[in-house]
Amino acid sequence: MALFRLYHGTRKTISRFRETVLQRVVGVGALFSSGYGDVGSSIYFALGVTTVYAGGASFLAIFIAGLFFVATVLSYAELSSAIPESGGSSLFAQRAFGDGWSFFAGWALLLDYVITLAISAFSVGPYLGYFFPILKNNTQANVTFTGALILVLILLNVLGLKESSRLSLLLAGFDIITQLSLMILGLFFLFSAPKILNQFSLGTNPTWPHFLYGISVAMVAYIGIEAISQMASEARDPQKSVPRAMFLTMGTTVLLYSGISVVALSAMDPKLLSTVWVNDPIAGIAHFIPHVHQYLGPWVAILGATILTVAANAGLIGVSRLSFSMSNNFLIHPIFRHTTQRWKTPVYSIVFFGSLSAVIVAFFPYLEVLADLYNYGAMLSFMMTHLALISLRNKEPELARPFRVPFSVRIMGREIPLPAVFGLIGTGGVFAMVLLFHKYGRVFGTIWMIVGITYYYFFRKTAKMPLMDRVRVTEIPDTPEDQSVPHKNILVATSPYRVSPVLRDVIKIARADKARVTVMTVLEIPLSLPLHAPLPEEEERSRKTLEICQAIGVEEDVLIDTILLRGRSVANSIVATAVRQKADTLVYTDTDSALSRSIQSTIRQSSLPVMIWKIEPPTGNTHRNMPAQTRTLLSSRPDVLENRSSNETSPPAGGKNETSRSDPDP
Repeated sequence: MALFRLYHGTRKTISRFRETVLQRVVGVGALFSSGYGDVGSSIYFALGVTTVYAGGASFLAIFIAGLFFVATVLSYAELSSAIPESGGSSLFAQRAFGDGWSFFAGWALLLDYVITLAISAFSVGPYLGYFFPILKNNTQANVTFTGALILVLILLNVLGLKESSRLSLLLAGFDIITQLSLMILGLFFLFSAPKILNQFSLGTNPTWPHFLYGISVAMVAYIGIEAISQMASEARDPQKSVPRAMFLTMGTTVLLYSGISVVALSAMDPKLLSTVWVNDPIAGIAHFIPHVHQYLGPWVAILGATILTVAANAGLIGVSRLSFSMSNNFLIHPIFRHTTQRWKTPVYSIVFFGSLSAVIVAFFPYLEVLADLYNYGAMLSFMMTHLALISLRNKEPELARPFRVPFSVRIMGREIPLPAVFGLIGTGGVFAMVLLFHKYGRVFGTIWMIVGITYYYFFRKTAKMPLMDRVRVTEIPDTPEDQSVPHKNILVATSPYRVSPVLRDVIKIARADKARVTVMTVLEIPLSLPLHAPLPEEEERSRKTLEICQAIGVEEDVLIDTILLRGRSVANSIVATAVRQKADTLVYTDTDSALSRSIQSTIRQSSLPVMIWKIEPPTGNTHRNMPAQTRTLLSSRPDVLENRSSNETSPPAGGKNETSRSDPDP
């Protein structure tokens, strides 16, 4: 335990912008279809694998596994209704024990989802073998088909295409009707209690180790309840809808699985079920039902392939959701929470774990091996859920629990829910059997966990976060960056002899803000001359300057108004024009001359309510390094300063762009 007491820093709190909250629009029907699509599809491959080890007692193995499943559903129902957020067992472990155990549960669950995708996709081919026998009889052909199917699902999920909840509900309905029909027809035409009882003898056929092994394999049929828990954050009224969907899934699954397993052993010998029909046991049942098998065969083939494809897609969606959640809680690298800009999907999670699933199928194209790995991750997750329930009953007794697991006792002052203890013993026992009897699960599952724990250790060490303690995440409002007030009326003061050096930049801003631009120039008349004294050369030169300004505006698709004024004071004329034009922005060139200082002083004294852009042209000293941008205060009231962002104007090289606002004093 010393390893888990190491802390690599004091970063125990992190602030981030508040995430977009998913809308709570999913009802009981959609939750049930999602859960049943994941759980209900398992019978299409689990029955055959269970019979390989439990033989004629496979129906008993499935029934006992169903009892553990009931206890597990009860724990999930209480925790999901009390903590209606996505994350499943990883979230429960985080709440109860901290980030270290949360990663442990989440990493095991990631393996479960990866194998869900692999085992469901791998089982599609044998059902389609009714139409294409090569997929049933040639393993390499089925592996190739499985890889292609996973690739298609990856592309669809990257593009953001998800199956409709109505379609999922419709498929779940068809599947339930089909299995009920098979069960009823099988019981009517095939059921034989003596035949079933004569096919097994516990202790000899199968042996106790094989029977216990069969129970552990039978748990594969019930894995998938996590799918409903993962959707709790999107559920409408989750305190009621999530437990109801779980109980509906539980009752339907246990009833159908028990009935179908009895019918299967009535229809065929366990040896036939565990060899010829091991990959598509439901198709085998349809094949042996008299009078209607020619109709049920193609229907079961199509429906089985469809349900399994939906389950494979659910596995891919689940692993992307879970990895996104773990990344969001700083349990794995932040790259897994990144979404594409165009489709808003977690592309790295989808591609990485989808590709990993395809690789696993390529190296282990056997249902027995995949089932071993499937059980390893799922049992660890289920155990953590039971432990989290027991812990939170005492750690957070005040937590609102719309549904409570019944039959609790108090031992040494601690409340202990007995169904959770039963579920913990059952799933822990199944996990122990995986370690004892399942060679591939024991080896590769353990390697998966060791690699994950090692990665987690170095990831948290690098991030300077504690290994076991929970990092508290504080969400703050996602306030947008301050946006400058759009310009409406810009007045540009230019020299009678030279165009303002930033006119093009001003025009671009005006075009973006849809503002009016007026360029003015002032002929300053000395006191020795009458105000209207003829100055033809000066006027002609000023008009040409203004014409050039208009031409620049046309070139930039902005029509510019021009004003030529006569006045005794350039500064007073500019201020008076700004008032008449109701300008909100004034632009002029600061040459650091007496005239420029006069303009600046007049603006300050007038308290003109405009934004001032004072442009300083480059100095004659080319060796002097001028700052790219400086800001000076032209107003005696700094609280009303309004600065435009530096990328709105592009002053000349070596120049500076200064902005201020001078409002009238109260």
